[in-house]
Amino acid sequence: MKKGVCIALTGGIACGKSTVAAFWQRWGAQVADADVLAHELIAPHGACVDAVLKEFGAQMQAADGGVDRAKLAAVVFADAAARQRLEALLHPEVIRRMRAWVEEVRRDGLCGVGVVPLLFEVGLEKDGWDAIVCVTSSEAAVLARLAQRGLTPAEAQARIASQWPVSEKAARSDRVIENNGSLAELETACRTVWNDLFEEGDTK
Repeated sequence: MKKGVCIALTGGIACGKSTVAAFWQRWGAQVADADVLAHELIAPHGACVDAVLKEFGAQMQAADGGVDRAKLAAVVFADAAARQRLEALLHPEVIRRMRAWVEEVRRDGLCGVGVVPLLFEVGLEKDGWDAIVCVTSSEAAVLARLAQRGLTPAEAQARIASQWPVSEKAARSDRVIENNGSLAELETACRTVWNDLFEEGDTK
């Protein structure tokens, strides 16, 4: 494997970014997920719990002392201004932690995959990644997956609308992985990109 390589993995909601990252992690990459970092910030004792509760009210506090993510999501995905207020609280720290992780990966000579759903929205595409990979899916597939997660059609459309169109993300990326078929087909596509970006020499 190449040493010190850091790839940004982005794409639309419910397109399969986590599945792609899981394949690459299994094959040897270190993975950091911006969504996971954001969740940690509002988990019990998280660095942004107090700020979020101050901004959105004590009723957003979960029984464990963290932020009730379901309640918060219901508010911010129904109100663009509220979502922007939340992003202003969370994004700077998420970006700081992601950048620190990239520095660590490069310093230690590892291979890293940074999963950043809002890569282009927050300007992190300019951070010197070795490549940007976008995972795409058809709207029908995305809506079906969001329905399986329990979202209503209106909730699903609100989540989709909160991000850039996946076609625009794909146009700005170095590689695109389409996820409209079987898991085996997705794995094959992931292996092709893996060989191209992470492996030394021609392993295709």
